Amino acid sequence: MSERTAEAITPRPTRLLRVAEHIRTQNWTAIGIDFAIVVIGVFVGIQVANWNEDRQQTALQAQYLERLRIDLIGIRERTQQHVGFYRDSIDGGELLMTRVLADDAASQDTPIDHAGMARALDALAQTRNPPPLPATYVEMRSNGQLSRIANPRLRDRLTDYDRFHGVMLELMRMTNDNAVRQIPILLRHVTSRTVADDTQLSGIREELIVYDLAAMRGDREFGVAVRMLRRFAFNSLPQRQRQIEMIDEIVTLIDAELEASP
Repeated sequence: MSERTAEAITPRPTRLLRVAEHIRTQNWTAIGIDFAIVVIGVFVGIQVANWNEDRQQTALQAQYLERLRIDLIGIRERTQQHVGFYRDSIDGGELLMTRVLADDAASQDTPIDHAGMARALDALAQTRNPPPLPATYVEMRSNGQLSRIANPRLRDRLTDYDRFHGVMLELMRMTNDNAVRQIPILLRHVTSRTVADDTQLSGIREELIVYDLAAMRGDREFGVAVRMLRRFAFNSLPQRQRQIEMIDEIVTLIDAELEASP
């Protein structure tokens, strides 16, 4: 075997063995160099690991924010439907009060809008619960991802929305408790049937068959029920409008974060 071949197959000493050899020979310069190489290697390794983790977290945050944006857009569309519903309830209550409280002479001169009466009774006889919190937001909160959002304003707006949503749920619970007592009075003099309706969030609606306007006028509780249900709509409308404003602000902040992300 040639000397070159023997040299090629001879294992080179490891860094640790070289360090040990330098210590044995008291080659302090070489020891310093070896120590510096080890420290630099460990530092670079840690930095690379941290960089990879930061990249993974940045990518994960972008995925969360994209999903959150989709959730919020869906909730906004549903909430906008609620706004229309409450406006219909307010207008319907006004129509009912006008017809029920009008004197006989005025009633004879004004034709009855039966379709409008049907819409008014249907709108007042329903309630709308606020949409739940975005599923992605709930997941982020559970996994501790909210604290990783770089934009403090976005974090604050999400927290504000969470608190506002809780207030809306509590107010809606009280409203529903009161509405449950008033709706039977509203429909006391109405004959209707439940029909399927894809345009309604519930998928159904009450179709008016006939109503007794004279009985409504003679029922003092009916007028009270109409006023109360209309007031519930008045109270709920600005809540949904404020909810939409908060969603719009959050979506704008999310868009800015997604555009800035690498």
